[in-house]
Amino acid sequence: MKEKIVPQQYTGQRPPKGWVPPLGQVLTLLGVYDNDTGYWVGLPLQVLREALLAAEALQTEDRIDERDKIEITLPNGSAQDVTGSKELEIPSNEVWFINRLNLVTPAEVSGNIRISKFPKIDSLDKKYLGTDLAASQNEEYDLAAAGQLGADLRLVGGDKITVVGTVTAAGGTTADRKVTLNIYGRKARRLV
Repeated sequence: MKEKIVPQQYTGQRPPKGWVPPLGQVLTLLGVYDNDTGYWVGLPLQVLREALLAAEALQTEDRIDERDKIEITLPNGSAQDVTGSKELEIPSNEVWFINRLNLVTPAEVSGNIRISKFPKIDSLDKKYLGTDLAASQNEEYDLAAAGQLGADLRLVGGDKITVVGTVTAAGGTTADRKVTLNIYGRKARRLV
């Protein structure tokens, strides 16, 4: 049997011009032939990662809709500035592409959304909204629109979305108040 030359034998230098990686039953490095230099050039892993991300975005396995909502209830008699929160963790081996958020706040309570993928602020997940959504509001956030993210929000297994409600009424709540976050998008199989 002839010895095969494998790329690992060329530590620190390029293979000779015109060299073709072995095509037998062995593992070969990913590479492309550079016509200008006449050398095989290793494919940067960033290129492979970008291709996998593009493929991942095309693989829809399920939809995300109001069935995946997050709700928090602030009980009757909660004092002003009392805060409650509830989080949803993305299941492992899944990737979620979220394209729209709908935040609904009741009377006497403001709301906001925290995203674990965003940078932390004072050890807390960063709020999506700069200022809390006022009480008695129903707002849609199209994440791909100008002034929002400009693209779908990609969350992978372990990432968390948290809805936060804060009592704003000076006298506190006069009934149970429910803050609701409806999430819209698609689920896919994680490739990267």
